Amino acid sequence: MYETLQQKFREKIASYSPISECSLEKLLALATVIHVKKNEVLVQQGFVARQFCFLHTGYVIAYITDDRGKKYTKNIATNNDFIASTVSCILHEPSKFTIKAVTDCTLLSLPYRPFRELLFQVDDLKLFYIHYLEKNWIIAKEEREISIVMEEAQVRYEKLLKSHPAIEKHVALQDIACHLGITPTQLSRIRRLRK
Repeated sequence: MYETLQQKFREKIASYSPISECSLEKLLALATVIHVKKNEVLVQQGFVARQFCFLHTGYVIAYITDDRGKKYTKNIATNNDFIASTVSCILHEPSKFTIKAVTDCTLLSLPYRPFRELLFQVDDLKLFYIHYLEKNWIIAKEEREISIVMEEAQVRYEKLLKSHPAIEKHVALQDIACHLGITPTQLSRIRRLRK
């Protein structure tokens, strides 16, 4: 299983920018394989995050809980996604959201500080991280923001299913609805019309 995890990790990094075998080995030397159970919290809102993780298998959600206890799903991640409370890691400040496993998961965890130091020392890792940030923090974020405002909920739902066909088997419908910016009732209506 570790070889498969390493291969998927290598492929994911290469999807942003190629790195040398030497650079990969340096990353893997920092990494720890962790297994988390369903409902286990990886990052707790209000606490400083310290890990940059590669989600090998499973589903996690990132959510914000307001002062009244209402939960807002920020993001849903699945196999071969990177996950972190990046702002918390960079600023060494409490995370504004929680990251929780919604299934059993296997992750490759990198301690953020040594990972960041390595980024500054190794050029191909630096390029990977720049491309990762551009794709996820600029391009995907902007596309999501525009989608929430400009696209019908049904279109957003169809896009989510296209990119994550098995999501409904693993993630609660209320979390999916919140992620789409709609109510669970609206999602039920959309799902009913689809059948």
